[in-house]
Amino acid sequence: MKLIFRIVLDILLVIAILNGWWPIAIALVLIGIWFFKLYIEIIIAGVAYDALFGMTHGMGWRGYEGTIFAVVLLIVVKLLKKLVR
Repeated sequence: MKLIFRIVLDILLVIAILNGWWPIAIALVLIGIWFFKLYIEIIIAGVAYDALFGMTHGMGWRGYEGTIFAVVLLIVVKLLKKLVR
């Protein structure tokens, strides 16, 4: 059951990223981080965001803001999970 939920969540996350629905993508990622022990898809989503909308010439570190945001969000939610559970 968890595997099916994870696959459906990943499919919805991919659809949200490809369409640029970032609030929905962030909500899906937060659900995934909360329910699964290691939800590495958030980093993949950050890299996909950067590949689609960032990483242009002359942007510097701002071209990687999706990946940076994904890693920071993953760490913060993991710490919050430890405090709450």
